[in-house]
Amino acid sequence: MEPQVSKVLKIQRLRTRGENIMTNKINMVINLSILALLIYLSVAVKEIQDEVFPDPNIMIPMSSKISDDQFQALIKQFLIQKLNQGE
Repeated sequence: MEPQVSKVLKIQRLRTRGENIMTNKINMVINLSILALLIYLSVAVKEIQDEVFPDPNIMIPMSSKISDDQFQALIKQFLIQKLNQGE
């Protein structure tokens, strides 16, 4: 058993040198690049979301405040007003 244990220890020592250290650095660079990309994308999505969905206190949907009959009356009144302006 002793020769096998010493071979395993030698292999483990070799792994911590050279190639394994380089692999760890490459993995770290890749992980940091992915993290930076995710942060950039989350900021970009937040900016788009702010443009598409503005403050709900400013834009309140009309359908939740008035009934369908009232909405149709408003549309008719608006269309009549625009037709009168065109004449």
